[in-house]
Amino acid sequence: MNTFKTIVAVILTAIAAIMLYVLFLLSNVSSFFSTENIEKTASNIDVAHEINKIRNSTATAGQKEEIADIINTAYEEAESHGISTKLVDEIFNSNEVKEFLGQAIGTTTDYVINGKEGKTLTSEDFNKLVDDNIDKWIDNSDIDISDTKKEVLVIRLKSASAGIIDNLPNQTTIDSKIDQNMIKDIQFIFSSEVKTALVIITLVSLIIVIFLKKNEKRFLSYMASAPLIAGVMTVATSFIMTDIITLALNEYNLSFMVTSFSSSFSHNILITGLVSIIVSIVLFIIYGLIYKKSTKRA
Repeated sequence: MNTFKTIVAVILTAIAAIMLYVLFLLSNVSSFFSTENIEKTASNIDVAHEINKIRNSTATAGQKEEIADIINTAYEEAESHGISTKLVDEIFNSNEVKEFLGQAIGTTTDYVINGKEGKTLTSEDFNKLVDDNIDKWIDNSDIDISDTKKEVLVIRLKSASAGIIDNLPNQTTIDSKIDQNMIKDIQFIFSSEVKTALVIITLVSLIIVIFLKKNEKRFLSYMASAPLIAGVMTVATSFIMTDIITLALNEYNLSFMVTSFSSSFSHNILITGLVSIIVSIVLFIIYGLIYKKSTKRA
């Protein structure tokens, strides 16, 4: 009978570990791909540095080539009109531009993952952003520029940006290209209902383990094993996030964001896994102390 209880306890512990692992992943994906977090992540990117890497890299195919051409054109236009590239760097690396791009991407990812609908940003919105902030960017760059050159810069900047912004996927293009049932399935997977179900299954599994092993006083070792297994799996997953994020952002003409996005997402996944492992270690320590105390009494 004890052997049977042990086998059931092991199976339930494995189920709890898998449920925790899936819960960790779904929660991190839902949180990271919200508009707010994508915008926050984008604002922390050193865009000027990433752009310089693209400009200094060899030609690439597809969308990376497209974004490289747009960026190179912007700098070449500035140089041809005697406008310092320092000012172009300031514009690309400004919080206003990065937050705009983050919001544009985040609105789409938040819709696909979490089912939240937001305002679709267009090049017209970006043009207004440029008009409202161009003087500020010029002041921050400490560059003297004539009104004529400023006007030329604004025109070229708006023209170049349209190639990026108006080609970004949005709710309308997503709905037209992807089957609605598939979108609903994705949103259901990351829904609060699924996460609640995972929590319930985990708790029920562990409660049954406690019931099966309460007389042996070993239930804590099983409870500690579940978050340990889930934590190790989560930490391992964090190391392959770069490839996953690259695939997820493949449709965006913003290849220079992939590294920063994947790094941030991987960090979040890693922290979740480490916290789970720490909780497991604490439970094992408590179990060890209880077991040692009971042994002394015996």
